[in-house]
Amino acid sequence: MLIKDNKQKFLNKFLNYFFSLIIWPSLAFFFIAIVMLFIQIKSVKIFQEWVSKNRSFINDIFLFWKINTRFRNIGILIIVLGSLFFLIILNYKSWIAILKAKITKNNHPEKKTWEYNQFLKEGSFRKFKNNFKPGNPNFIFGNLKTNNFKKYDYLVNNLNNHAIVLGITGSGKTQKVLIPNLHYNASLENDLKPNIVITDPKKEILKITGEMFLEKGYEIKVFDFIDAKNSLHWNPLEQIWNRLHNKSKEDLDDDDYSAAFEQIIEITNSLNWPKGEDSKTMWVNQAKNVIITVIKFMLLYSLEDETFTIKSFTLSNVIWFLDDRNFKRGIWTFRLKSFSKRNHIWWKFHEEWNALQDIFSETFSGILTHASNVLLEFQSNLNIQKITSHINFSIDKTIRNNQKPWVIFICFPDHKPIFNFLINILITQIYREAIEFANSSPGRKLSRMLQFYLEEFNSLNIPQISDWMAISRSRNILFLLVIQAFEQLQKYGSDLGSWKSIQAQVGLIYFLETNSDETLEWFSKMLGEKTIKKESVTFDSKNKKTTTVSEYDKAIMTPAELKYKKKEMTIISCGFYKPIAINIKPAYEYLEYEEYVHHAPKIEINDSEIWDFNLMKLLNFNKNDEVNKEAINKKPKKPKN
Repeated sequence: MLIKDNKQKFLNKFLNYFFSLIIWPSLAFFFIAIVMLFIQIKSVKIFQEWVSKNRSFINDIFLFWKINTRFRNIGILIIVLGSLFFLIILNYKSWIAILKAKITKNNHPEKKTWEYNQFLKEGSFRKFKNNFKPGNPNFIFGNLKTNNFKKYDYLVNNLNNHAIVLGITGSGKTQKVLIPNLHYNASLENDLKPNIVITDPKKEILKITGEMFLEKGYEIKVFDFIDAKNSLHWNPLEQIWNRLHNKSKEDLDDDDYSAAFEQIIEITNSLNWPKGEDSKTMWVNQAKNVIITVIKFMLLYSLEDETFTIKSFTLSNVIWFLDDRNFKRGIWTFRLKSFSKRNHIWWKFHEEWNALQDIFSETFSGILTHASNVLLEFQSNLNIQKITSHINFSIDKTIRNNQKPWVIFICFPDHKPIFNFLINILITQIYREAIEFANSSPGRKLSRMLQFYLEEFNSLNIPQISDWMAISRSRNILFLLVIQAFEQLQKYGSDLGSWKSIQAQVGLIYFLETNSDETLEWFSKMLGEKTIKKESVTFDSKNKKTTTVSEYDKAIMTPAELKYKKKEMTIISCGFYKPIAINIKPAYEYLEYEEYVHHAPKIEINDSEIWDFNLMKLLNFNKNDEVNKEAINKKPKKPKN
């Protein structure tokens, strides 16, 4: 009914203007000329000549309007005044209604429902565009689809908010939100271009935007857990190693050791442990302690033996220690005992190791089994082993390099959760290093913004995300999370950080489409309510009319209206602004780049040197000496108890 009324109003308005500006001037053009010619000549003879065709009616009419006379000017004035008269007579009621609405709107700005609604034509488009001008790095609303001929009409959020994109498969979130955001930010001036981290499960974003990033001057870095040969390689323990190896041994203090040990605990907790109640058992807690102990030993030992390098300081090598004999009586234990009196760090570590020795043997075997199972993927999964056992990517150096913007793509098979814990470790280390760099920078913020685009956020598991979002804005770090429904955040329960806290940290929400009734209900409430006026007309016995006006509140958009809205409508909630409803142009309509094919730089792997943990020495296969031959073939002697 509302649609029919709107169509009728439009038709009436069109006819009113068409008559006033087209039909009346056309009729008056001939009628006024005839009357004025009759007044000038003061004879009906001219009519007779037109009828008898002795004079040209058309020529006389056009000559009248062509020659500048007093009568012609009066005729023009009559036509203009006539058009104004008919415009007023036919439209005064609607003009008065519009004027009243504007006065009411100015006097009661709180009545405004939408900041701007492109579909209902509500709100000032000019004011809307002025509030969200492009120019600075940030998340954008999108490239607005209008009738103008501008290729790019980007509207930029100016509040430095974290963002959530709500969209199911096929809703257009990649083409309408992600790629336009990446294109806008990559197109800024060089010193304004943000550094970017993108999780890209299907490698779709990399394929579409790779050439664009190269053209815009970005350095592309790809972690590919689908195809390891095309991936960067990084050692998750490198940052821990650098904590103690970026200084000389003599300059290290307790703070350095403490920071390194905290990182060991953090990375151990990030491994693929059981979830839920199973994560709190004694077996899991003690298995973590065992892994922490082994990594601590390798780190401390590297300070004593320069032949033990970062090449051997890997998670896959931790597994060697995780059987009962090696852990309790391996040669490394004798080295440990000999170092225990060297300084207080070694002495405290020796006490930690001793405490594990006191665990009953059968119980300890179960603990070691739990620890081995968690690390087994670093040996059995070739992709994980390749990506984490060598280094051609340094997080520290990348984060601290401000000369050229970079983009990191993290590609993984979202149907295989085996990689999720490793992606968590990688993203955590990137974030931690960025925070440390920000804290040491002027103003305690990054000079070049860092943006995280976490596509398929539900496939990830980043327990600290709510804490990160609470402090990162002030460091010039922003997060954009892509989910299908708010229920997907509920896995971040009380033990992993409140999922409601994640909602609270988000100031920018793109609503495209969802099938979740709970999310529809929540978003409807968040949009707020509008006041509806209802007029009731009654007549008494004397046919006297009485009009009663009542007001009631109604949701700006009900859950049902959100669910069945037009597919091209994107609804945006942004900070303290009223809701926004716009038609966003998909990126494929205006961006044309060739498909990008990534080829990772080849890494040179030197397998001529291997650390033998049985002998606690480096074996060099390039040296054809008897010592190495003997070491390879010789079985280690069983240590005496």
